[in-house]
Amino acid sequence: MWENEKRVGARHRRGRAILSPSRLTAVLALAAALLMALAGCEKTTNVTAPVAEAGTYVSSEACQACHPELYAQFSRTGHNFILNRVSEASRRGYFPFGDLPGPVSGSQWDDLSFVTGGFWWKAVFVGNDGYVVTGEAAQYNVQTDRWVAFETGKVVPYDCGPCHATGYRHDGHQGGMTGIVGTWALNGVQCERCHGPGSNHVQAPYDFPLKVDRSAALCGECHVRDNVSRIAASGGFIQNHSQYNEIHATKKINFACVDCHDPHVSLHKQNPSRANAIKARCETCHFEEAEAFAASELPHYGLGTIDCAECHMAYAVKSAEGQLASHRGDVRSHLFRINTNPAATMFTSDGKYANGYLTLDYVCLRCHISQTKQWAVEHAPEVHPNQEGGTT
Repeated sequence: MWENEKRVGARHRRGRAILSPSRLTAVLALAAALLMALAGCEKTTNVTAPVAEAGTYVSSEACQACHPELYAQFSRTGHNFILNRVSEASRRGYFPFGDLPGPVSGSQWDDLSFVTGGFWWKAVFVGNDGYVVTGEAAQYNVQTDRWVAFETGKVVPYDCGPCHATGYRHDGHQGGMTGIVGTWALNGVQCERCHGPGSNHVQAPYDFPLKVDRSAALCGECHVRDNVSRIAASGGFIQNHSQYNEIHATKKINFACVDCHDPHVSLHKQNPSRANAIKARCETCHFEEAEAFAASELPHYGLGTIDCAECHMAYAVKSAEGQLASHRGDVRSHLFRINTNPAATMFTSDGKYANGYLTLDYVCLRCHISQTKQWAVEHAPEVHPNQEGGTT
C-alpha cells in the first residue's frame, strides 16, 4: 500500500497525475454544467471590433459637431474651394480672402455650372453643358486681378473630378452634363476625400473609426503630374501640382507631407492662422545649417523676411503667373537641393522636364536680378559660413 501511494505521489510531482474513472466523470459533469450556465449569461465581451462598412458621404459639415476647431480651419483652405457651384462662387463673401470679379467674358452666371478654383491662384469656369469655357480671356488670375487665355480654340471636357471632388466615380456625367467626366458625391476636397465615407462614423464614432492615412502617397494621388519619376515643366517653370514628383527626386522621398504640413490649415498669406500650417520648420532638423545661416555676414538673416524656404523652396513652379525675366513663379518648389555649379541648368534641353534641383538663377537672381550666376557662385559660401560648398 505504501509503495502504491509513493508511486502516485511521484506522478503528481512530475505533473502527470491520473484521475480515476469516477473522478473524471465528475469533472466532466461539472464542466458541462458551467458551460450551460455561461450560455445563459447576458454579460458578454466583444473581443474584436466590428468591421467598418463603407457608409455614405455626409459632407464636412457633419464633422463640425465633434471637431469644431478642425472644421473652422479646414473650411478656409483651398481644398474646400477647388470646385464650387456657381450659385455659391458668385456670392459676395463666399471665398474667405476675396471675391471673383464676375463671370467669364461673354457669359452670365446663369450660363455656368461650376467654378474650379478661385481661392488663391486662379479660376476657370464650367458651362452648363459640362465643358470648360476656353478663350483668350477665360481664366481669372486672382493675385494679379487679370483675365488671361485658357486653352483657346480647344474643346475641354471637365475631367478633374478625381482630385476636385469627393466620392468620385468614373462612370456617368455629373448632373447629366455631357461635358463632365464621371460623377461625385460632394463638390471640392472635403474631409471624406481623405478619411473615407463618414455616415457610419457619425452615428457610432467608436465602432466605425475613420481612415487616417498619413502617407505621402495619399497626397500624391492628386499632387502629382504625369509619371512620378520625372518633373514636368513648361515655359521655364515646373508645372503646378507636381509636389509628389519633386519629393521623389530628393533625399526626402521617405518623408510624409504631414511631417511638415498640417493639411487642415491654409497657407494663404491672409490667413491669420497661417503659421500653424507648418508643423515642423526646417531648423527643427537642419539646426547646424540654421546656426550657420544665423552667423552669416550677409544681410539675409537680419532682414527677418528671408528664411530657409526663400532659397531652398524657391518660386520655381507656375500655377497662374510666372515672370521668366526674374525667374519667379507663384508656387514654391519642393526640390530643396541647390546646385551651385554656374553651368547647371534647371531644365532639360527641350524644357519639358526639371533636372531635380534648383539652380542659382531661380534661387538668387529672382531678387538680385541685375547680377549673374557667377556672382551668385562667389557669394554662395557666405550664406552658410563654415558649411561645405557645392551642391547644398
